[in-house]
Amino acid sequence: MSGIKVPEGRMGARRRKQRGQSLVEFAISSTVLLLLAMGLIDLSRAFYYSVALQGAAREGARHAAWFNTPLRQNLYLKDSEIITTVQQALTGAGFSSAQVTFIPTAGCLAPTDSNTANDKPYPQSAYPPTPGNVYVYACYTNPGSGVSTGSNLVAPGDNSWRLGDINVAVLMNFQLITPFIQGIFGNSIDLAYNEHFTIQGKP
Repeated sequence: MSGIKVPEGRMGARRRKQRGQSLVEFAISSTVLLLLAMGLIDLSRAFYYSVALQGAAREGARHAAWFNTPLRQNLYLKDSEIITTVQQALTGAGFSSAQVTFIPTAGCLAPTDSNTANDKPYPQSAYPPTPGNVYVYACYTNPGSGVSTGSNLVAPGDNSWRLGDINVAVLMNFQLITPFIQGIFGNSIDLAYNEHFTIQGKP
């Protein structure tokens, strides 16, 4: 009797059907979970770079506002000091100096909502066209004249900019890598942060 094969019957057929159904459900659910996981990675990368950009803008503005008390000069209130500081701040986030560019402008970078503080949002044309690159802007406001400019090649040789405002904006074209997220936001999203500092000095 031990050599005779007993038919599986209805229970065996039902088990096979359940196994096949489970495989199909797993394949569908795993695809959805994979898309969600990749989307989470994309959004995590965007958050990581957002924090880096915000820190770089703050460091650039703080450095430019620094006052040398013995010399009574704002030695760092110029384009070259700001871009060098921002580049150094972004090195830890994986940016090379070639990816971070200072963009001089005749006037300050104008926001799209016309706010008087020159804060974001900024126009699409102000962002770098190449994904992964960063543009840096500055807005120098002289407290005496109230005039603002987007470029200062030479630091003031005195204390005349005391209590003025320096606004550093850092803009990035962030490349998305997940098709699911690209379908929602497009191939890239714009990241922008700016920081104001009061220019230091002594009366």
